[in-house]
Amino acid sequence: MISRNTSAVYRLRHAALAVAVSLSLGSGAVLAQSTAGDISGTAAYAAGETVVIKSLDSGLSRSVAPAADGKFRVSSLPSGRYEVQLVQNGKAVSTSNVTVVAGQTAQVNLGAEAQATSLSSVTVTANAIPAIDVSTIESRTTFTASQLNSLPVPRDIVSVATLAPGVVKGNAVFGNLPSFGGSSVAENSYYVNGFNVTNLYNNLSFGQVPFQAIDQLDVQTGGYGAQYGFSTGGVTSVNIKRGTNEWKGGVSWTTAPDWARETQPNVKRANGTTFRNYDKNSSASNVYSAWMGGPLIKDKLFIFALGEFTKSTNTVYGASSTTSNSNNFSNATAYDLTSKSPYWVVKVDWNINDSHHLEYTGFNNTDNNKYNYYSSAFTEGVPSKTSYLGDMHTKFGGLTNILKYTGYLTDTLTLTAQYGKMDSNNSTYTVSPNGTQTRYNGDINAPNSGCPYVAYRLTTANPQAWGPRGCWIVSSFDRYGGDDQRKAGRIDLDWKLGSHDIGVGYSDERWSSDAGTAYSGGHYYYYYSRPNAADPVNRPGLVLDTVFSTGGMVKVNQKSWYLEDRWQVSDKLMLYGGIRNDNFNNKNGNGQTFVKQDNIWQPRLGFSWDVLGDSSFKVFGSAGRYSLPMAANVALRAATASYYVEYDSLYSGVNPDGSPILVGDRGGEGIYVSNGEDGSTPDPKSVSSKGLKPYVQDEYILGFQKTLRSDVSFFDNWTVGAKATYRKLRNSIDDTCDSRPLFALAQDKGLDGAWDDEWTVPSGMPGCWIFNPGSALKLTTSLDGSSKKFDVTIPGNQLGPAAKRSYQGIELKAEKTTDKYYVNASYTWSRSYGNTEGLVKSNNGQDDTGTTADFDFPEIMTGANGYLPNDRRHSFKLYGGYKFTPEWSAGLNMLVQSGTPISCYGGGGGTLGTHYGYGAQFHVCNGKVSPEGGEGRTPWTWTVSPNVAYQPSWAKGLTMQLSVINLFNNDKPVFVYEQYETISAAGARTAYTNYKLPKYFNTPRYARFQVQYDFTL
Repeated sequence: MISRNTSAVYRLRHAALAVAVSLSLGSGAVLAQSTAGDISGTAAYAAGETVVIKSLDSGLSRSVAPAADGKFRVSSLPSGRYEVQLVQNGKAVSTSNVTVVAGQTAQVNLGAEAQATSLSSVTVTANAIPAIDVSTIESRTTFTASQLNSLPVPRDIVSVATLAPGVVKGNAVFGNLPSFGGSSVAENSYYVNGFNVTNLYNNLSFGQVPFQAIDQLDVQTGGYGAQYGFSTGGVTSVNIKRGTNEWKGGVSWTTAPDWARETQPNVKRANGTTFRNYDKNSSASNVYSAWMGGPLIKDKLFIFALGEFTKSTNTVYGASSTTSNSNNFSNATAYDLTSKSPYWVVKVDWNINDSHHLEYTGFNNTDNNKYNYYSSAFTEGVPSKTSYLGDMHTKFGGLTNILKYTGYLTDTLTLTAQYGKMDSNNSTYTVSPNGTQTRYNGDINAPNSGCPYVAYRLTTANPQAWGPRGCWIVSSFDRYGGDDQRKAGRIDLDWKLGSHDIGVGYSDERWSSDAGTAYSGGHYYYYYSRPNAADPVNRPGLVLDTVFSTGGMVKVNQKSWYLEDRWQVSDKLMLYGGIRNDNFNNKNGNGQTFVKQDNIWQPRLGFSWDVLGDSSFKVFGSAGRYSLPMAANVALRAATASYYVEYDSLYSGVNPDGSPILVGDRGGEGIYVSNGEDGSTPDPKSVSSKGLKPYVQDEYILGFQKTLRSDVSFFDNWTVGAKATYRKLRNSIDDTCDSRPLFALAQDKGLDGAWDDEWTVPSGMPGCWIFNPGSALKLTTSLDGSSKKFDVTIPGNQLGPAAKRSYQGIELKAEKTTDKYYVNASYTWSRSYGNTEGLVKSNNGQDDTGTTADFDFPEIMTGANGYLPNDRRHSFKLYGGYKFTPEWSAGLNMLVQSGTPISCYGGGGGTLGTHYGYGAQFHVCNGKVSPEGGEGRTPWTWTVSPNVAYQPSWAKGLTMQLSVINLFNNDKPVFVYEQYETISAAGARTAYTNYKLPKYFNTPRYARFQVQYDFTL
């Protein structure tokens, strides 16, 4: 961060140049996860000369001897400002200053007539021709701290990442997550200072750090080398700020008040009745930050520390009934949410000497949330709170520690080693108005007592006719005190051998999740009929009691190595070749391996051609294979003990907590074990196919970048480019629950007596199996629930089609920077087509990563081929800034996107000849097959977000900024409800009155105010 005490002219020029570096179309670095950058160039070499590189921030110094042709390269440098000198006989004969950006190569020419060609050099003129990074094949965009603090976008990593071409926001049902190049939101990797902070339990969250602590945010959308793994989507890397030889600090306050925020538009059904009314919803937030960094020992030991406290409040009213003959247990609920997030970061850097560097990063990201729940009623379409239902308390997050060593062993050999540990604790519990606390401690054989989940089968004529709702607040709980933990170490070597730059690395990661889920109070009661009021004991009612719970310590071990070579064949041509090898070991709650995937080979190839030899015209391409580990959550239902049992019971009355007063025995013929989940741990050999192939995607990229020169000032110094991307899913992993082939095998062996029918496995057998869709299912399993095992093979064509997903994208991009303004514009045409979105399913909000409803039965996949949920055909992006005076500046961010595909889901019992079906999960509507994405699209959306900043000369270091997100309040729907109808086992049809109604909107207009003061001691 530039000191506010620096002169206005210097600030202006440095800001413009730093912006240009961060907005490069493509750039790269050898070191994994973009934690450092390189300096390379050419010196007017004479015998005895050396190139000396010294950090202007930390005093770190390195000396290298240029090669005979004058070329030199220094790798793995911490980001920051550097002085580069050509020294002869102890005297500097040429000097240039550059700024190193992590993941990029700053180019410097040294000699009698030399000048820096890096855009980050503070010595170049504002109109210098930008130098394209010709040393890489990767597609990446890097944002600096000053940009992150000034861009008019929501202050979160995902919103910034979506500024990159080819990135769109996924369905909000999974939270705020991005989709890269058509992949699902569960296929990305996230890093902090080179440490993987992706939550491997379900790949749907990651370790957050305070926004003000970010020094650089690096977004890789494709073409990344062999050092990167565990992603078939994109890679997002955060680097934390570090201390320098100056003590610098700051404080900031950012607020988004409710009075400056619009609500979403109200939603009405086709008949004019209200489905959602947002008028009484509210939202406000305040973020307070303070930081300080500087030298504990000058040139040797540095510290940076930041504390952040966020408090936000929200009021949300739910929807009214979604069905035409509603069986809802009550009217919609409303809640008040208060969130408090005390975050902190500490970073310590120790320059042991010029050849050895040690750094520590620690951060805590604990979130505390309190929900106050109310039942609500709709009066003439307007919601209101009625009775108070109780509180829910949640706590997520924890401590991450990262230790990293960098050793410059020789001029040509650099070693980095890293070890880190991430803990994320999860706790949820509720408190009812009478003080009853409900939570789940993870014991599947004795789910905790408390308020059970209760639903009453109500009549349309009198929807409130059946007694109390009970004291439950939410239907199910994750394990109280659950914990996700990652321990990971890696080592990387970078060796420059002549014209070759060779990288090799090894990593070992251990993930564990102490997790589980159960119904509130351990039970779900669904009342079918009421007892006779006059004689309830002899003429009782009927209730379905479902007990569901999972729990255990599940683990994933990952070991990987890679080898790569960047070969500078000539002054103009660089060839890249790499190979990555991953090994994944998934373990169940008993510590037993149920899926082991070894030697997952992933070749990567590429080239970069500096066409004119002056870094002004680059043609590049890449081809690579990428793989994902299987998420840890798969082990809970598929391979770990779980309990899913239903009882048809008789009852004579209802207790205050909503539970039934049972009459007689609960068991008997009414007991039904679903999916074989009887509380025992399945045989690891019986839950997943032998030789399970990994989740694999291939990617191909071809593109160019060109710096334009013109005598007309406006057209001069633009960098333009185009890139074509093709991705194809080669192999997927999901589960099948089709027991019919196993029933046929049991019949052949005379073992079918243990089966009730071909759809229901006997107790003691798993009910679903992990496999590669389209490939044979190979198991060692019981066929009748006994201890006797058989080796069985079920051909893939009996279980449905192979998984298909392809993405084609064409990106056009242009950018320009002067000492007055910068602008970055892009257009992306893309197409995502197939029969699977990937690891999650947007249409029904299913976050069971890797075990969605897809492929459960062949009939589910009828009509599944089509345009996928993350398919946005057209996307226009424009952002930039303008400096009017030393005190006043403005920025703009504009996004225009076409809509997402709409599908129609329906069916249920008996659909397409099945014995039973999943309600509204078939591609069948109104009795006809409806292909995926075949029911139109959501509207185009456009968002214009400006900001203005004032840095008064009378108060140096003070900045006041106003940003308005979505200035014109374009609040069109971005996703809609896609469930059309469901059919019961008895054939009764229930239509959903919210089909095609908006589910999520483009974020309505809101204003954000920020006051920040930076100082230097």
